[in-house]
Amino acid sequence: MADKITILAVGDLAPLRNVTDCNPGVNQIWQRFKEANITTANLEIALTYSSVGADKAITLKADPDIAYSLAEAGIDVVSVANNHACDFGAQGLFDTIEALKKAKVAAVGGGKNLDMALEPVIQKVNGQKIAHFGLCSALPTGFGASISRPGVAPIRARSRFYIDSITLDEQPGMSPWVETSVVEDDLAYVCEKIATVKEQVDFIIVNIHWGIPHGWCALFQGPLADYQKPVAYGLIDAGADLIIGHHPHVIHGVERYKNGIIAYSLGNFLFHSMSDDHVTKLTTKYPPYNVESLEQGEAREAVIMETDIKEHQIKEVRFYPVAFNRRGEPEYLPKEAALNVLDRLQKHSRKLGSEIFIKDAVGILKMT
Repeated sequence: MADKITILAVGDLAPLRNVTDCNPGVNQIWQRFKEANITTANLEIALTYSSVGADKAITLKADPDIAYSLAEAGIDVVSVANNHACDFGAQGLFDTIEALKKAKVAAVGGGKNLDMALEPVIQKVNGQKIAHFGLCSALPTGFGASISRPGVAPIRARSRFYIDSITLDEQPGMSPWVETSVVEDDLAYVCEKIATVKEQVDFIIVNIHWGIPHGWCALFQGPLADYQKPVAYGLIDAGADLIIGHHPHVIHGVERYKNGIIAYSLGNFLFHSMSDDHVTKLTTKYPPYNVESLEQGEAREAVIMETDIKEHQIKEVRFYPVAFNRRGEPEYLPKEAALNVLDRLQKHSRKLGSEIFIKDAVGILKMT
C-alpha cells in the first residue's frame, strides 16, 4: 500500500531578493515547506539580467541567483506560465528556466515552443508518480507559446462585452457585462496531453494562471470569469486531480468536482514589491489605472493549501491563512485574523457547492 503524500501549494510568488533572509515568522513557513513531500508555487517574476522590457503596464524581474533561495526555502516545483514570465522577452523566460534548473527547482509551463511549454515535470514520491503542468489564460500579446514561438503554455479565453443600455441610462459610467469563453482548440490540446500523461502517472497537479485581478472586475459579476469552470471541469475530466489557481491576487473559492479539487485562487503569497518602502510605477500613463486593489486589503492575505493524497486519491485538504508583513513576506496570522480569512474562503466555497470546515483556525475540506 502506497504511503501518504503531502502536497503544499501557494499562489503568487514574486521575490526581489533572497527569500530565506527573513525573520523567524517567515522561517516557520519555510520549515513547513521542507516537511512536505512536494511544495509548488507560481513564480510571478522573470529571473533575468535582460533589460529589454515588454510593452505592458507592469514588468517584473529579479536577479537569477534568487532561485537558489527558493530551493533553500523548500520549494520543489514552480509554474512559469503567467503574465510576467516574458516581461523581458523570450530571453528572460529562458534565463528564468535556466536559473531554476541550476538551483534544482523544477519549472513547468514555459519553453521554446508549445510542446516544450506543455512538457510535464514528473516526480516519484513514496512509490507514486506525480505529474505537474503549468497553464496560463492571462496572456499579454506574444506571451503564448506556439508550434514555432517560445512562450508559456496557453489556454486562451475570448471576451465579449454586453452593454445593458436600459441600466446604463440609469447608471452612467457603469461597467459593461463581460462574457468569456475558452478557446476550445487550446483546451482540447491540453486535455489530450493530460490524458496521455495520466496513463503513465498516478496523480496530476495543474497550476493555472487565470481569472480576473481583484478590483478589475465589476462586483456585480462575482469573482470568477465564465470560462474558468468549463476549463477546470475539462482538465479534471481529462485526468487532472488537483488544480491550483492564481492571478486574481486574492482568495477565491474551492470547488470539489468528481474526485478532483479546484482552488480558483490561493491569493498573493510573497511580493517584495508590496513592502512598505516600495512604490509600484506603471510604464504607461494612459489609461490612468488605479492599482491599489492589487496591493492593499485582501490582496495582502493568502492561504497555504496542504493536500493529503493516498492510494492516488485526495483524502483531505487543509488551508492555513497567512498575510504579508512589512517586507511583503508571508507570516501566519493570529487566530482572529485567520478566522476572518477562512470565513471568506468558506463563503466563496459554499457558493461553489463545497463546504470548508473551520477548526482551530485551519480550514478543512474532507473528501469522504
